[in-house]
Amino acid sequence: MASQFDDDYRLTKEAKQPSDASGAQSGGKSVGGRLGAKPGTAKPQSAKKTSSFEAKPFESKQFYPKQSAANPTRSQRVDPKKTDPKQIDPKQTDPKQIDPKQFHPKRIEHKQSSVTASAASDTRDGGLSSPLLGLRWLKSWPIVVLIIFGILGTAGAAAMVSLFRIPNLPNCRAIFWPTASASLRLQCAESYSQQGDVDNLLAAIALVDRLPEDHPLRADINSRIENWASQVLDLAERSFEAGNLELAISTANKIPDRTAAKKLVADRIERWQRIWQAGEKEFSAAVAKIKEKNFQAAFSLSVKLLDVDNKFWSTTKYNELTKLIARARDDSRKLSEALGLAKAGTLEGFKGALKALKEIGKDSVFFAEVKSERQKIAKQMLKRGEELLADRQLSDAQAMLNAVPRDVGLDKEIEDSQIFVTAYQQAWTNNVAGLENAIARMKTLKKNRPGYARGQQLIAQWQGEINNISLLNQAQERAQRGSTADLTAAIALAQQVSTGSPQGKEAAAQIGKWQSRVETVQDRPILERADRLAAVGTPDNLRAAIQEAKKIPPGRTLGAEADERIANWTERVQRIEDQPILDQARQRAQTGDIAGAIAIANRIGSGRSLYKMAQDDIAGWQTQEDGRARLSEAVNAASGGDGNSLANAIEMAQRVPNSSGSRSQADSRINQWSWDLLQQAELTANRNLGSAIALASRIPDGTEAYDSAQVRIGNWQATLNRTEESRRVPAEVSPPPANVNENGLPARLNLTPAE
Repeated sequence: MASQFDDDYRLTKEAKQPSDASGAQSGGKSVGGRLGAKPGTAKPQSAKKTSSFEAKPFESKQFYPKQSAANPTRSQRVDPKKTDPKQIDPKQTDPKQIDPKQFHPKRIEHKQSSVTASAASDTRDGGLSSPLLGLRWLKSWPIVVLIIFGILGTAGAAAMVSLFRIPNLPNCRAIFWPTASASLRLQCAESYSQQGDVDNLLAAIALVDRLPEDHPLRADINSRIENWASQVLDLAERSFEAGNLELAISTANKIPDRTAAKKLVADRIERWQRIWQAGEKEFSAAVAKIKEKNFQAAFSLSVKLLDVDNKFWSTTKYNELTKLIARARDDSRKLSEALGLAKAGTLEGFKGALKALKEIGKDSVFFAEVKSERQKIAKQMLKRGEELLADRQLSDAQAMLNAVPRDVGLDKEIEDSQIFVTAYQQAWTNNVAGLENAIARMKTLKKNRPGYARGQQLIAQWQGEINNISLLNQAQERAQRGSTADLTAAIALAQQVSTGSPQGKEAAAQIGKWQSRVETVQDRPILERADRLAAVGTPDNLRAAIQEAKKIPPGRTLGAEADERIANWTERVQRIEDQPILDQARQRAQTGDIAGAIAIANRIGSGRSLYKMAQDDIAGWQTQEDGRARLSEAVNAASGGDGNSLANAIEMAQRVPNSSGSRSQADSRINQWSWDLLQQAELTANRNLGSAIALASRIPDGTEAYDSAQVRIGNWQATLNRTEESRRVPAEVSPPPANVNENGLPARLNLTPAE
């Protein structure tokens, strides 16, 4: 067995150089083809055994990835299941029937050289013996030389092509691996590894790792395994960076245990999980803030994703989060607008709200809230529709119910609302038959229906209305008899009708009508007795009439009439009692005793009929007294005779009220004192024009001396202005000589001696 592996290793080493050269030219062909190793050393087998190559090998851990479709081998182009093995050239299809010696590079070169030499010899012999050439070719030696060189060049090129030609790639999936050579394993493993995916890299490792530890190629195998294991770990890292953590961990765990890359797997997975948890934490926190509508905090958290040491989280998830925040802002605005429209409680508001909510897509973070709000709005519309039905607004109610969305899970509620519509319409007749039909319609709602509870409430309500109609009919029949007892009994029956029912208003109106008739019958005799007492006209009889009328309580039918008569009789009594007092006060005022008149009039208390009249008289008398007092003070002030005393007296006299009897006397005094004040101002003008102007200015407008005072003031002011201007004119100052300086000395001295 060892000699066979040595021979395979030697053949592989010898075949590397030509395979590398041709591999550089072919580019896309697999490495297995460049190695040039012999496809196998197994003995030929029958066609029946050949078909067993496609079965699974006896080892459970060995697997064979699919050959790349881009580089099919010649053996892959032949389907052993569809082709007769007898018609297939065993030299091209069955690797077990190929002689390993014919793939030896030296033998290939020897065979190609022999073929080329034989062909050249045949060509030369044939050329010399051909009668077409004749003896002329011997005489044209340059042509002969060219022909010889052409033949030799063609043979050399054919030899080189044959020498460097890449052998066919074996069909690795159809090889029986227990008998395969190490070189064939390496060739197929290299072909697998060049596929670049995880499964092929692991297949390459598994294919060559089954060779013994003491195999001469073990060092090369181990080096390749380490390289492939590192590639698997790099692919796992790429999966992690691409955002597939589970695939990355699964790929890393598939690395063989004896490789150096396996030692890095635990730390690498721990780092991946730590980074992934950090990214998930920041992303989840940001989404939670978005749901709370705290977009500023969500954006701050999204920026932290840029610091996550993973391309998927720092780019893909970051961009996803920023788009989510922007979309959430818009959705939040739409949601707020929709809720605002729904608060109006109108059909237009509900429709606008549903339209705005429909614009929020299923991928929105608020979609669950949107679904909930749409259902709430639908319930509000159903409730509002029933309220409109209760108010007998049929068209508005139907429009509201028809606008309820059908995709919010309220199909049964919507069906029940139609039963409510028909039941309400029948109940609006306000008769027993219509109410009974409405109750029968509502009883079609079973206990498992959403509207059952509300239906039971309406049934109870309508049954109560039937009872109310019956009570009201009984009361009307009893009231038609007309007696006080019958009216009282009718009122008692009508009071049993529910006030909140549709029949309540009618019952209240009937009760008021019947109650008025009863109270009129009961209170009319009392009022008539009071009228008879008041007809006498004396204070005592009037007081007795008032007491009799007070027996009718307020709020009864004749209560307002009784109150009116009580007020009239009370005023008559007060007037009879207070008029002598007021007359006495007025007599006292006419005699000039204002203080005594005011004292007598104040005996009439507030709230009595003559109180206002007495207060008006008191105010007038007080005004007269004030006017006389102020005029007296002005006369006393004017007695001083000087200008200031006269001016002060005029001001005091002006404060005498216009309604006072002293006002005319005050005006006469003001005119007299104004002339006296002007005379004092003229006397003062001889000494001091400013003081004269000040005194004359105190003469009030409307007095007889006012115009004369203004003329005097103008003249005196003009004289005073001229005097002031004459005082302000400065004396003329002669300018200093031109040749004299500031000290009065000559600016220049002529020291030239006289001639």
